[in-house]
Parts: sequence; C-alpha cells; structure tokens
Amino acid sequence: MRSNTLPEDVLYILNTLNQGGYEAYIVGGCVRDTILNTTPKDWDITTSAQPEETKKLFSHTFDTGIQHGTVTVVLNHTNYEVTTYRVEGNYEDCRHPSSVSFTNNLREDLLRRDFTMNAIAYHPKNGYQDPFRGMEDIQRKTIRGVGEAALRFQEDALRMLRCVRFAAQLGFSVENETYQALCENKERIQKISVERIHDEMEKLWLCQYDEKMSLLWESGLLKAIDPLLSARIVERGNAFLPQLRNLPKDPILRWTMVLQDYSPQEAKTFLKKFKFDNDSLKRICLLLENLAHELPTQGYPLRTLAGKLGVDAIQQLLLLQEILHPTSPFAETAQCLNEILTRGDCLTLKELAVDGQMLMELGIPKGKAIGNLLAALLNLVHQNPQWNQTQFLLEKAKDLM
Repeated sequence: MRSNTLPEDVLYILNTLNQGGYEAYIVGGCVRDTILNTTPKDWDITTSAQPEETKKLFSHTFDTGIQHGTVTVVLNHTNYEVTTYRVEGNYEDCRHPSSVSFTNNLREDLLRRDFTMNAIAYHPKNGYQDPFRGMEDIQRKTIRGVGEAALRFQEDALRMLRCVRFAAQLGFSVENETYQALCENKERIQKISVERIHDEMEKLWLCQYDEKMSLLWESGLLKAIDPLLSARIVERGNAFLPQLRNLPKDPILRWTMVLQDYSPQEAKTFLKKFKFDNDSLKRICLLLENLAHELPTQGYPLRTLAGKLGVDAIQQLLLLQEILHPTSPFAETAQCLNEILTRGDCLTLKELAVDGQMLMELGIPKGKAIGNLLAALLNLVHQNPQWNQTQFLLEKAKDLM
C-alpha cells in the first residue's frame, strides 16, 4: 500500500496524532480491503492516544463510544472513528466485554480482533504491522480466527455469522480449526440480538460468492438461529443457491426467495421475530401471497392487479416467477405490462381523471358512496383505458348514480 492510496483526511488524522506524540495506524477492514484492491467503505484509525488526548488535537469531534475508547473525528463532513489501543475483559453476554482498559501496545489491541485478515494495521512510514500473519491468510484466501478461534467466538458469538458472511463476501475458505470452533460454539448465537442477526444475514444473502452461503446451514449455525428456516433450505437441496444467484441484489427479493415456501402467516411470524421494518414485512408477505398464482397476460385483469398490488410488486413477482415457475406465462405478462406502462394507462385512483371533490359537486354525498363510485369508475377505466377523461367519467358517474 502506498501513502497516496490513503484519503487526505486519513493522512491528516495520522499525521496529527503522530505530531502530538502518539502512534496511529489505519486498522481492520479498510486495510484488508486495500490489500484486496477494493475501496473501503470507511476508514478506522487506532492510536496510542487516549480519547481525551485525541479530542484535544482536532477541532470537531464527538463521543461515539467513549467508554470503549472511540472518538469520531469529523473532517470535510465525513466521520472517522479513532479508537485507543485497548484490552478487553471477559465477555459475559457473548457480545460485549465486561470491561475495557487502554494499552500502549498495538499487538495487544490487534489480539482482541476477530480474524487475522482484520488484525492488520498500516502506517505510511511504518508499513504493515501484522503479528498474526493476516496478509498470508489474505493471499491464501483463508479466514482464520486470531489466536484461539474458539475463544474469539466465545467472546462475541456474532463473529460466527460474520465468518460465514466474509466467506461469501470475499470468496474465502474458512480454516479448519476456525470452522470446527464455529461448529462447536454455534448455540451461542442465540445470545445475540435478533436485530444484529437480521443485519448479518441480510448482508449474507447479498454477497457475491453465494456458493459459500451453504456454510451457514452445513455448520448447524442456521439451525441454532431458526430451525424451521434451516430445515426448509436443506430440503431444497442444490436448487436454492442458483435461484438466489439469478435475482438482483435486492433485499426484498432475496428474502422472499429465502422464505419462498413459507405461508404468509409463517413469514409474518419470522419477519416479526427478526424485527423487520413494517414496509419490508408487508412487501415480502405480499409477494409470498401471490407467488404461486400465475399473473394475468391480458390488459384488463393485469391493470386491475397492478392497481391493487402496485407496479413495483408486479415487476418483482415477474422476476421471482421467471426463476421459480419457468413454465408460467411470465414473458407474456411482462410484454403486456410494458405496453400498459408505455401507454400510460390509468391504474390507480390517483391517476383517475376525476376525484371525490368533482363527484361531490355533482351532488353525491361525502362518504362511502363517493368511494364506491370512484371504485366503479376505476374499474371501467381498467376495462377501457381510453375512457380516462374527466368529462366522459363525470357523465358515466351520473349514469351510475
């Protein structure tokens, strides 16, 4: 890595800490990513400076996790986390250390990290600090726990799920001892919050190297997370991963494929358990509810369905049905939908050329009668798109009255 590959802000932070008399390195995922010639999503800095000392060196900071030694430095509207070298006490809940103490020893700080590929520090002048040979593991495309892998998983059980996710993200293999430690400690994942499990699994389903995803259920980790989902995926055999691979990297589509043989009620239970937001929950259940039904290939019923479900949902169903039900007439539906959208046919009340106020001016009382009449007019327009004209529909409304 060359210094000119580091952003100017990162170099400024390193230099400022050094000029203040402290050690400072970039560390973790950003080092790994630069070694792999990919652009880091963020840049983390580790330093011998304690939090209050870091804050004195920069004009704009805020406390992120001050009790754990982390201060966020803000430069040019971008946040950079700067964390003091630290040693962590016992992990009593399989996720958080009971205590944190600061140290001046970089190696001790790197020892607390999860995998060797994430335990590398770098400074433009001092080069790489790699006491656990993480660079060799990166070259071998291997995920290895730092020190004793079982202890790393016992400290933080979420690391087991991150291990699988990194394998699928990077296309790496999991070193044997690390994999064995994962299998032996899999039940500890049940102590992790469902929100964190949800986040990691969602990242996993979007990863590039989907052939590595099978580590999740082959290790028994998925069974420890959710036995029903594990059983359903195992039952699908070799069909599941190619199905997932053929979908766009969209969380809604991927989760729908993961839950493809769940009933809407089973899916709702699962999605609530793992704290999905309401919009995602509703859309996934909607797709599952309609997944087994062939979509219309004719204008009137397709306009009606698109008005009910939404165009986005119809397009998502087409993608799913093409993969799951290749004998269904999805191509004819897609062509018909394209013609509907190209013409700009009216699909919803919002697009209807009349509204409730116009109908009230005809003397129709406000309330249920207005809603019923608008629904009837929309149905007429679904049958005859050319009728979506204000004056024509007002005349039709009088007839229907």
